[in-house]
Amino acid sequence: MVRRDWRLPLAAAGVWAAALAGLYGTVTSGLVTAIVCLALVLAGLRWRSGVAAATATVAFGAMLAAGVTTVHVAARDHEGLTSMTAAEAHGEAELVLHTVPKASTRRPELVTATARLRTFTTEDATLEGNWQVLLVASGDEWREATSGQRLTVPAVLREADPGRLTAAIVSARGPPELDGRPAFAHRFAAHVRERLAVAVESVPQPESGLIPALAVGDASMMEPETAADFKTTGLVHLVVVSGYHLSLVVGVVLAVAMACRAGPRARVLAGAVAAAAIVVVAGPQPSVLRAAVMAGMTLLALAAGRPRAAMPALSTAVLVLILADPDMAAQVGFALSVAACVGLLLLAFRWAKPLEHRGWPQPVALAVTIPLATQVAVTPLLVGIGGGVSLVSVPVNLLAALVAAPVVMLSVAAAAAAAVWVPAGEFVAQLAAIPARWLIWLARTGAEVPNALLPVPGGLWWGLGSGAVLAALIWALHLRRLRRPVLAVLAAVGVGSVPACLLTGGVPSGWVVTMCDVGQGDALVLPAGDAVVVVDVGPDPAAMDACLDDLGVDRIALLVLSHFHIDHTAGISGAMEGREVAAILAPPPGEAKYGYELVEEAAGAVPVLEAVPGEAFVFGETRLEVLGPPSELLRGTRSDPNNNSVALRAEVAGTSVLLAGDVELEGQRALLRNGGALDVEVLKVPHHGSAFQVREFLEAADPVVALVGVGSGNEYGHPDPGPIGVLEEGGALVFRTDLSGRITVVRGEEGFEVTTDG
Repeated sequence: MVRRDWRLPLAAAGVWAAALAGLYGTVTSGLVTAIVCLALVLAGLRWRSGVAAATATVAFGAMLAAGVTTVHVAARDHEGLTSMTAAEAHGEAELVLHTVPKASTRRPELVTATARLRTFTTEDATLEGNWQVLLVASGDEWREATSGQRLTVPAVLREADPGRLTAAIVSARGPPELDGRPAFAHRFAAHVRERLAVAVESVPQPESGLIPALAVGDASMMEPETAADFKTTGLVHLVVVSGYHLSLVVGVVLAVAMACRAGPRARVLAGAVAAAAIVVVAGPQPSVLRAAVMAGMTLLALAAGRPRAAMPALSTAVLVLILADPDMAAQVGFALSVAACVGLLLLAFRWAKPLEHRGWPQPVALAVTIPLATQVAVTPLLVGIGGGVSLVSVPVNLLAALVAAPVVMLSVAAAAAAAVWVPAGEFVAQLAAIPARWLIWLARTGAEVPNALLPVPGGLWWGLGSGAVLAALIWALHLRRLRRPVLAVLAAVGVGSVPACLLTGGVPSGWVVTMCDVGQGDALVLPAGDAVVVVDVGPDPAAMDACLDDLGVDRIALLVLSHFHIDHTAGISGAMEGREVAAILAPPPGEAKYGYELVEEAAGAVPVLEAVPGEAFVFGETRLEVLGPPSELLRGTRSDPNNNSVALRAEVAGTSVLLAGDVELEGQRALLRNGGALDVEVLKVPHHGSAFQVREFLEAADPVVALVGVGSGNEYGHPDPGPIGVLEEGGALVFRTDLSGRITVVRGEEGFEVTTDG
């Protein structure tokens, strides 16, 4: 029996922990950590085995990471840059793009990219350096920019979120002025992506959007519904270039080299070129870099004539990447990628052995155990970040394995062929579309399973708790005496959960309103006889669809869009998927063109009605009265689309509800002036509880229950403590979706009952 050497994994754990702690610390705390770890290492020179030696090994890795991270933190916390971000300085920024500008997942009308800030010039001073920043911009001009591009742009510096090496947020205030050409590697990557985008135009959607994602991790062309389905069913790893993609490509290249009778050095060179090409084209994504370092270790082992050691290779990847870029320690994608590899290495092959002993072919056994092991490994992280746990991931991934390798290789081949000759790329893309349809059907069918994505409370303690439970189960399954009882219990729970999943849903008696948990956005549902009224649909189609499924909604009498910002409209396809929608009520589009076009496309033949003040709609025991926007739309406010939101007063079986969209100061004052009946029992707090609230408006509403639709850890600081304090002073019970999940208000004989999922 070969004994596993845990020194590299222990050192990697120390590196990761110290880097993560250092990102939240200061230069002083980093130096103290490094000195303490050095003392432990020196003391450990006398220790040869046991816990003490393991502690010294971890401390050695932590010492290295603490020293490196402290240097980066010192640069990040530069006094001049810190003072400019605190003052939100205006000026001209000179940047070098690190990644290709892509549409923001939260607000698709914006593009984001990581970059290096070289200079920032204001009227009074010029600051020079080389800081990591997040660029936020808008406009079609940014499509011409690519990674490695140097540019200048008028911008505002803002403070970045803590816990990362990002020194500032650069908010562009105009089109960029491109300076020179990017390096050859960046031009090559842009060339491949552009040619592939042209080639897949010969393939219909959604396959044409999926092929670039499978080939080079470019998911920008994927339809939102398809992307949401892949996330729900746990297939998202296929559209993020990872070790799976890189191992397939390098493996095929090595096989071809061996068939051509190439020597060891030639095979290593061919594999290295293939791996480098994937990294360059896909970009420096965490999973790509981790897989590239592991592939490099494997190729070195091949060149040296030594067998592959996967766990040391993974540990080395973690060590190298985090020491090279401590920011990697705080990236969720990197953590999920490493966790999946750990599950594969420590669990999948071990679990496959008993199946092989019972006569299962090894590929079949691994096809079953790999998705199960990786799901187990990433579940604590998914719980910790509040991402939900897919209940269909294992069976869907098992069925996806039938075509995963061919479709990935065909997609990569389409990219390679298109880079040389577009017609050849078109032909291969059409071949890739055949197995891609199977993946799309699997994702769509799996996502339609009731409760396919199980919402779970997020946070550190829930993540640690789920990890402890899974570890106890794995330990019990490894004990011969406990294996059968545990498997019997798990099988009984699984079988028993099927009817529970299928039969859950619907609403309680006395239902007044439900605020869906859709992240940073609004989505509310009210009863309307044998149908419902939906007010806003949030930013995420999958979350909107899941909420309506849980409520048993198959018909929407009226879909109200308060305004056309993405956090209120981008989920419209999820609301309309498989449901009858009688009509849509909305304001004029105003400045929010992207959201309007999104709704116009999704609406199809559904009539879109313009909101007129004083108009009323009656559905069963629910009556809606339009209070806003005013007939003369507000102009020149801080946000005209927000202030011209559709505002509704609803009466649901005698219970009053005020739904005021995102109206801010001017919009709230207009509602006060117009003399509408604002005194209600339930208030949807305007604009996610932002600071832009009129105290008199909140006091006039005087609700018993106040609902705030807000995403956890959002970058806007919502909700603001001021308005929340005003509501609580007035005696309102305030509920927030970031803390409580989905919120349902019910009117009973003894008053209001509020149930939550959090």
